[in-house]
Amino acid sequence: MFLSDYLEIGSYFEDNGIFDPIIETDSKFFINIQRLKKAETPEFQESYESINTFFRKIIKLLNRATQNNINDICYRQALNLFHFPENKDINGIGLGFSEGNNGSAFGPKLSERVINTAYDIVKAGVDDPEFFQLLPLFQDDIGPDRLSDMIATIILPDIQRYTRRVFEGLGINSENYPDEVFCDGYMMNPEKKCAVLLVPIEILHKLPVAKSWEDIDHVVSENNTIRALMNQKVAEEWIKWASSYRKNYLREEMFKKPDVWKQMLEDYCKVELKKYNPEEQIDYYLERIWKRIQELDISWESSAKKEAINSTKAAWEILGIFKEWIENHKGWYVIQEASSKNREKIVQRVIHLSGLSYIRTNDLDMNCEPDEGRGPVDFKVSRGQDITIIEVKLSTNSEYRNGYENQIEEYGKAENTNNMIYVLIDLGNSGRVKTIEKLYAENLKKGKKTPEIMIMDAKERLSASITK
Repeated sequence: MFLSDYLEIGSYFEDNGIFDPIIETDSKFFINIQRLKKAETPEFQESYESINTFFRKIIKLLNRATQNNINDICYRQALNLFHFPENKDINGIGLGFSEGNNGSAFGPKLSERVINTAYDIVKAGVDDPEFFQLLPLFQDDIGPDRLSDMIATIILPDIQRYTRRVFEGLGINSENYPDEVFCDGYMMNPEKKCAVLLVPIEILHKLPVAKSWEDIDHVVSENNTIRALMNQKVAEEWIKWASSYRKNYLREEMFKKPDVWKQMLEDYCKVELKKYNPEEQIDYYLERIWKRIQELDISWESSAKKEAINSTKAAWEILGIFKEWIENHKGWYVIQEASSKNREKIVQRVIHLSGLSYIRTNDLDMNCEPDEGRGPVDFKVSRGQDITIIEVKLSTNSEYRNGYENQIEEYGKAENTNNMIYVLIDLGNSGRVKTIEKLYAENLKKGKKTPEIMIMDAKERLSASITK
């Protein structure tokens, strides 16, 4: 469940550029330093400099150190400063790959390896604090989660100030939400048992710093300096090397040369990242739904021979698979828990996925052009000139009646077909279901060509223990 639905605040987060976290699990997005550098949100306008200031302190200590071990007081102080253990405070942001309550910490051994490498780089003459942004390129065991959590820990005061401002503006407090637990002014996540923290969408990205540090080959190919300095022999051997050996090569041959480092940073800073797209979070949620459907081991083979399947039969079978999932395999629950503002899009996309699996198995064609306005029809199933169109509406959609009486008729004329199926997903609006059924019956009685209807029952069910 999205936090906005849990709090029943409508589209406030989306309308105000606030990331809407999922309560139960993390979303695969990250605080991105390059996005942070351009932040316009007041609480985060100084965050980028705060990060650099933090790492300048470490660089200053390493410059003063005379040996890279804890016997040197400056080295030891630098190591103590680079301290990022498990921080439960930042778990409430809901970012990263983790499915549980734990973030990605830097243990003592990993922290020492980082500072040891940083010592060598600093002693080679590199004093730009931004080199810490590229940690995953030259240090093993550091991926997007750890980097994002490290950044979040450094700018935690900014995140907390931002969360307080949003909560105060919305009136999210113990007085207005007496059933929720609050601690120091922050609402506790009922699933993760940690404080809910918010961040603006503008500082997030689907990938961590630059491109994807998980794919070092991609990073190397994108950076002009690294690519130019790799001689032909190394380039030929590169694909044969293990990831750890590749990072060692970059660390020893490039990252310890100040002139190379400076040019490489310039290349890195030129990378322009697109803003976070909220649609990508829908795609992440959709992945979870699709996994549940696949677990049912559904057969996509039609009951008829491939050459005998017309578009209408195919459309009914595709919808039948989805109806079965909704009504008999707790699909209703998945739809009910989805964000209200995204439900219709999610339903359309799940039907599309089901349809694609069926279509590929049975040699038909299917176009999906979901649109919430008066754009193209939701689905078109076809075999040559044999076309059936499908329009899907949730019973909560105020346009449900217009969709049946006008929209699908217009789409049918545009596609030159009388094969039309109108699907109504019943979320508990029984009056609207009866209205559609009545219109359908009246049209049949008049002998009027009317779209066929399919009602899918996605109403919330009470558990067996409650019904008893």
